[in-house]
Amino acid sequence: PFAYRPDPTEVANIGLASGLTTHTFLANPDIERVDTIEIERAMVEAAHGFGDRVVRTFTDPRSHIHLEDAKTFFSLEQRKYDVIVAEPSNPWVSGVASLFSDEFYRTVPNYLKPDGVFVQWLQLYEFNHQLAQSVLKSLTRTFSDVAIYNTDTTNVLIVAKPNGKLGRPEFARVLTGTLGTELG
Repeated sequence: PFAYRPDPTEVANIGLASGLTTHTFLANPDIERVDTIEIERAMVEAAHGFGDRVVRTFTDPRSHIHLEDAKTFFSLEQRKYDVIVAEPSNPWVSGVASLFSDEFYRTVPNYLKPDGVFVQWLQLYEFNHQLAQSVLKSLTRTFSDVAIYNTDTTNVLIVAKPNGKLGRPEFARVLTGTLGTELG
């Protein structure tokens, strides 16, 4: 997302998993706040097991972990972000399916700053073609421009902008400093 929004200060990350995404975001010194929204307390406890690899997630004062359903969190907080990343687990997991819906995608732009971007991670190894197609259709109904990146043989990242064009990504800027080291 930083290649499309190179000057973010506030980021929301839906789904903690190992904590690596939040840790990596916090390698960017320009980031002032990362809100990580995780529905399952056990995930937060388990992520501590990754130790130094995710240490900023748990020790950096800019990091805020919220044990909450993402839709509830956004509606209550009413905060605007430069970047929102959604990396929830599989859509058939309780409390997660609604994060892959038209309804959720229609609300996301309400929580983005002007020129903000939304990123959706899809783990295709657990998706069938119909489900992946459904997500893509939902995103393209809400967002005016979408870019899809095949990160490996089983995962894609979808970068979406609610208004206007995404523009040309600035990958070189992202691959410098501590953030570049983290991504390398």
